[in-house]
Parts: sequence; structure tokens; C-alpha cells
Amino acid sequence: MFSTKESKPHAARKRLLSNVYSKSFIQSSKEVQEVTRVILHERLLPSLDSYAIKASPLEVHEFNYAITMDFVSSYLFGLSNDSNFIQDVEMRRRFLSWYFERSEHFFWNQEIPRLTRMLQNLGIRLVPTWVDAANEKIEAWMLRLCRLAEQSLSATASEYSEKSHGTRPIVYSQLSDSLKKSSSKPSAHNNRHQEETLSNDLPIASELLDHVAAGMDTSGITFTYLFWQLSQNPNLQASLRKELLTLSPPLTLDNKSTLPSPRSIDTLPLLNAVIMETLRRHCAIPGSQPRQTPSTPTSLAGSPPLPGGVRVSAQAYSLHRNEKVFPDPEAWSPQRWLDIDQEKKDEMMRWFWAFGSGGRMCVGSHFAMQELKYVTAAIYTNFTSSIDDDTGIEQADAYTAGPMGNQLILKFERVS
Repeated sequence: MFSTKESKPHAARKRLLSNVYSKSFIQSSKEVQEVTRVILHERLLPSLDSYAIKASPLEVHEFNYAITMDFVSSYLFGLSNDSNFIQDVEMRRRFLSWYFERSEHFFWNQEIPRLTRMLQNLGIRLVPTWVDAANEKIEAWMLRLCRLAEQSLSATASEYSEKSHGTRPIVYSQLSDSLKKSSSKPSAHNNRHQEETLSNDLPIASELLDHVAAGMDTSGITFTYLFWQLSQNPNLQASLRKELLTLSPPLTLDNKSTLPSPRSIDTLPLLNAVIMETLRRHCAIPGSQPRQTPSTPTSLAGSPPLPGGVRVSAQAYSLHRNEKVFPDPEAWSPQRWLDIDQEKKDEMMRWFWAFGSGGRMCVGSHFAMQELKYVTAAIYTNFTSSIDDDTGIEQADAYTAGPMGNQLILKFERVS
């Protein structure tokens, strides 16, 4: 879906998954709640508590990737088949090494794939062989998760409940079923992909690898900058904790059996404000989002008519720094999202582009927002955080922009 250039095939593929990524589905799903409960109460909070008890600092940037990978892989493949990177530190670091060592070489295959392949056939490699090796390891890992998910779907009800905490591989199941149905209904826009929609796991693994990468990378960066900002402001942490304790039941360490509802989490204005402001000021993807003009000449933002096939782009970095909409745009100020009238809110949301907009808007935006809210609420209900070392926290000048130092070290203390 992410790399599909033509709008109709892209829309068709997006429709296959739009239901399971809708806000209504995510908020009402008991399985999503169970995924959230297990990750928060059986993995995340006990891990943070162990650091707090020992008064040991924690490098949270890598840890945040573990949180987000566990969430997205559980939703895609089921809890019994997920990454469990919070607890499996060795596999986490191995995967992140594979994943990030490729990042400096995306340009060639993304922007000039034909030339890259032609030169490679002539013995001239623009992309090192170890990048191919890392890609192969990631692809093998993804295929393994897909096959485990398929096995879960084939298990008996008793086996299924015992192994997976009662969660299905929701996205995998939806995509697999939808592709099987679409392959039996040829149409003008899917004939060219007929071979892909046959019962084979490669197109599914390819699609879901994009979901895993997007779900881990962007939300992981967002958590890093959210925790960094909160760690500089103990008074704001106290105000946030006061709001979080109004939830029923509260997300305390000793309340492990149930969670507050997603709708109640959604009603908390300060929690929403700190997340929205982090997404604005520290957007994980500030870089240009390329689009292609349609065949009919089109005018954009008052430009002369542009012919079809012209590459155009917009970027969240610029949109989020419109001083008329976001005064003092370089400041991280959650207050700008509070106590505003509907007209001002609508204008801010019109310029807010952390998830894009329109037909190419991030399909997982509702999942990401719910994850961001639950994790932040769980942590700051139970702990305070302070900075131990934020060297290199400045955001990189890149399409996907994490901290230049690739780290943030915090200390956590239990709230009495």
C-alpha cells in the first residue's frame, strides 16, 4: 500500500484494512484491550519498576522502539506471536541493528531503482551487500511471524485461547481473508496484481512489514520526545498525574486486571494536549511527503496548472511552523491545545499533518493515538521521570527524524 503510486490501486488496498484500523473498531475491540493490558501490566510497568527500585537510569529511545514494536506486532500477529521486545532485549537489539543499518542507503532503491539495478548487474553496487543481508534477515523474521499467525488461525479454540491470551492476529487475518476474496474478483485496477493476490504469504509479509516499520519507528520517536519534554517539567507531570488519577479504574501498578476504557482516555484534555504538541513540535516524519499530480492539469496552492505525472510534496515540518496558526512555533507548549474555541481548534487541525491527510493519510493513526495515550497514562500514573543524559537529543534533519545521538537516558521514580 505505501509504495503504490496509482491512486485507485492504493485506495483498493487501503479499503482491505480500513475497518480494523478505524477508531470505532479499535476502541470497541476486546482483543485490543487485552493486548494493551498485557503489554502495560505484564511487560512495561514491571520493567520500569525494576529500574526505579534499583535507581538505575534507562536508555529510553531504544526501549520506546520495544514498546511500539510490541504493540504493533501484537495487533498484526496476535500476542502469542508478537515481538516481545520489551523483555527480549537480545532480539530487540539484533532487529534494531538490522533495521537501522540500512537507513543511509534507502535513497538508491527508492529514487532511482532502475539505475541501481542496472549498475548492480554491471558489477557496480550503490548499496552495500550487508544492506541486502540485513533486509533478508528482516524479511525472514516477518515471514516467520506471518506463518505463526497462520498457525494461530488454524488452531482449535482451546489451543488458541491458551497460547495467545485470547487475541487473534487481527490485521493478518483481515488482510489474508481480503486478498483471497479480491483475487477471485478481477477488476481493471487489480489485474496487474493478480499474481500477488494468490494464496501465498509473500504479499502479506511485504504489506505488513510496512505496517511494522511505520508503527515502530514513528511512535517510538514520539515517545522519546514526549518523555524528554515531560522530564524537564515536574510541575506538568504532577498536573498530568492528577488528571490521570480521575480515570476509573486508574492505571496503577496494583490494578492489573482491567483498564479504563479508550473513550475515557480520550476525554483527558491535558493528556491529549501533551501528545498533540509533541506530534506537532517533534513530528517523527517532518520530511517531504511525495505525491504525483493526476492526468488532468491541476493547480496547487495557486500555482499555474501542473501537467499530470509531476512530483509534488508537502511536509509537516513547514506546516507545523505556520506562525499565524501556531504562535511561537518552536516552543513546545501543550497549553496551545487547551482552552481554545472550536474555530481555533479547527484551524490548528487543518494545519496539523503528523499523520498526513486525505486518501494517503496514515492508516494506523487511530491505533497510534490510542497507544500513545495508554502508554503515557500508564507511565505517568505510576512514575516521575527526570533527565540523566540528553546529549544529542536534537532532532536529525531527515525524512524520519529521531534524536541525532540515538539515545535519551532518563531516571524513573515510583510515585508514593
